Amino acid sequence: MNIQLLTSRLFANNQYAKSQISHNTGVMPLIHSELKADTVSFTAKNKDLKHENIPARTKILDFVEDNYEKKIPEYTIYSNRLMDILESIAMKFNDRGVEFDRDYCEHAPVKSTNSFVSKLIRSGAKPLDRVRSTLYVKNPHDFKLIDDIIKELDDRGYEIAKVPGTRKPDFDIRLADVTETELQGLRPELRKYVSDPLPTGYEDIQFRLKDKTKKKAPPMEVIILFGKETANAKIAESKYSYNIRRELKDSLHIAKVEDPEQHSPAHRVKNNIKIISNILCSNISIPLFTNAKNADYLNDPFRQPVELSQSNCLSLRGLAEGIRYKIPLHYKNEIEKVKFNDCDEQLIEQIKASSLYQEREDKTIYTSDIAQARKDKIEELKRHRMDDIDTIIKVQNNINATIEKYGPQKTEDKTKP
Repeated sequence: MNIQLLTSRLFANNQYAKSQISHNTGVMPLIHSELKADTVSFTAKNKDLKHENIPARTKILDFVEDNYEKKIPEYTIYSNRLMDILESIAMKFNDRGVEFDRDYCEHAPVKSTNSFVSKLIRSGAKPLDRVRSTLYVKNPHDFKLIDDIIKELDDRGYEIAKVPGTRKPDFDIRLADVTETELQGLRPELRKYVSDPLPTGYEDIQFRLKDKTKKKAPPMEVIILFGKETANAKIAESKYSYNIRRELKDSLHIAKVEDPEQHSPAHRVKNNIKIISNILCSNISIPLFTNAKNADYLNDPFRQPVELSQSNCLSLRGLAEGIRYKIPLHYKNEIEKVKFNDCDEQLIEQIKASSLYQEREDKTIYTSDIAQARKDKIEELKRHRMDDIDTIIKVQNNINATIEKYGPQKTEDKTKP
């Protein structure tokens, strides 16, 4: 490879963004020793950031959104048919503890455009669960019943879909304490697809269906829950806990920095996210799902409190504000590294990895190529900074809503009628 220190023809702009995925929703250890250092007690005023250029990806996302919205009426037809069939199956097996809640299923039968695009950005692949519905099964450990439900679906035109690119069925049992004896009621090809419940305590059986009568129909997701209390807990947990944790781990670019230096802004941000996740999981997610299981499955009257203490509220707000304060510091440092440090080797590797470089005949990398790559990298960092500030503001608003819902209740003025 030759690097010519000469002026060459212009090398076209190129984007070097890489997407990473973080699905870890586990309860992380609370590190109290880090709390004080990562909490700010002042109100940070953020300067308005100028959007120098509208990135090309905005137009791409607009195109994706438009295309998806055009398909929503078609997806709605598939969804309505699936709901009708599940309701009929629930009526047939009602005496065995199967119920269908149309009001709940109509809450979000088709993935919204925003949710579709958000998941597409996070995963880099088009989401499969565009159409989804839910059944309540009082005892999902009755795998003979689960097998009978699957047979009914097969008789009515649906079969278990395969995981894309494999021959494995897209089927997952996420239940606690499943025994080999219980699994004997299930068809053999599905018995080995048992995994642990999520660390939050959430349990379900989920699988995707393929419509055998419609070749172009999208895969349709079916979720089996214990009952209505679990369904309601799922909605509340998603709004007040999971969405916050997901935004922090999946949407913040700074959270995806690998092996950040000790005590650097990125390292502090990652630590803050762990503590926020711990507080939300321990005080909201786990009690919600425990109480729901007690009500729907175990018939146990015991209920754990679902609440945030005053200390929890102060920590959540302080940690989120700490993240907001550290974002500009991180990107200032990163931009200075690109501007002033010797990072030509990294830029060259990015150039070589680009599709434009791989397609061109002249493989010589010129100084103008490196200069353009440096400019592109700086512009990318600026966009990431803007994205991260927008994300943390959204997270802070969601944290405030969570505190309003589960924080200490204000003392009522009992002198008023």
